[in-house]
Amino acid sequence: MRIASQPLVQLPLVLLCLAGLTASRVVNREDPPLLPPEPDEPVAAQATITSPNGTAHAPAAATPPIPITVKLFASSPGVRTCRSGSRLVNMVLPPNASSDPTFTTAGGQCYNLPGTAQCGIFMANKADGCEAKLFRGERCAHFVNLAVFLNEARPVGGYFTSMSIKCGVKSVEPPPLNLGGLGAQTHKPAKGKDARGARTVDSAMGTVGEG
Repeated sequence: MRIASQPLVQLPLVLLCLAGLTASRVVNREDPPLLPPEPDEPVAAQATITSPNGTAHAPAAATPPIPITVKLFASSPGVRTCRSGSRLVNMVLPPNASSDPTFTTAGGQCYNLPGTAQCGIFMANKADGCEAKLFRGERCAHFVNLAVFLNEARPVGGYFTSMSIKCGVKSVEPPPLNLGGLGAQTHKPAKGKDARGARTVDSAMGTVGEG
């Protein structure tokens, strides 16, 4: 029996073609890099300082100065501000009132009001050192009250028809009390008083016994 040799001849040709295709694919493929890519350089950023409890500290903003103002009302004062009523005065003093000779004289600057005020709000910065003396009579006569300008709205009551404003007043804080050695000092009564008291008691007891 004779075996056909044609399929055996075609087999090497098929294997050769497959090898060529595989080689071409290997050549055309992009090989991966041998080393991993270097990490990107870190970019410097603004650091935020945090406290141990986890809250960030933001820079404290400076408090802007408030204008020196006087608001007077014909109504009586309320709990936190003057009650609603007719406004008599709405005055704004110059920012340099603490150095202006008009407001730094010994008696201050006197103002007659257009009516009788019962409540006022006096606001300024602590550094301005402003205060207002309130008077019952015109031309700053018959003093009734003193209002200190504060950096918060706090009503001041009274009946006044004129006021004298003075600024640049230096606040004087009293020194702290010196209590050193106070607890060690004790006051003992004189021996003479004790002796006289004992004699008085003895004589009284003797008198009672004799009776």
